[in-house]
Amino acid sequence: MSLIRFISLFSVFSFAMLGYSQTPSMLQVPTTKVLAIGHIVGTPTGDAMRQVMPSEVRDTVNLYLAGKLDQWFVRKDTNGVVFLLNAASVDEAREMLAKLPLVESKRMEFELIPLGPLSPLRYLLQEPKSDAKP
Repeated sequence: MSLIRFISLFSVFSFAMLGYSQTPSMLQVPTTKVLAIGHIVGTPTGDAMRQVMPSEVRDTVNLYLAGKLDQWFVRKDTNGVVFLLNAASVDEAREMLAKLPLVESKRMEFELIPLGPLSPLRYLLQEPKSDAKP
């Protein structure tokens, strides 16, 4: 499922559920993915990027092959990347990304957003309430 389609689906369910009372237990879901939105810090020179990119690509591919990096994209709005990580917490994702050469050298920073199953779907699983009296 594309990220845009996911966000659209989530928005529809979120707005549809605004009228329902929500208990904390209904909304609690585990973190199963972390969306990592990265951007280049400063203006690195071409030489500096050429030196670090072979290591950056190798380490990123290793995250993918280890099953930690599920999807990866280049940002079209600015210099950076978007990763969908298989992680159970933001801390786990931060630890993974901290080892990448661009992050270690403070040339890239990430915004980390925890994601989980779409909790409003639980409303579709509830038994319908009957207004009829026996």
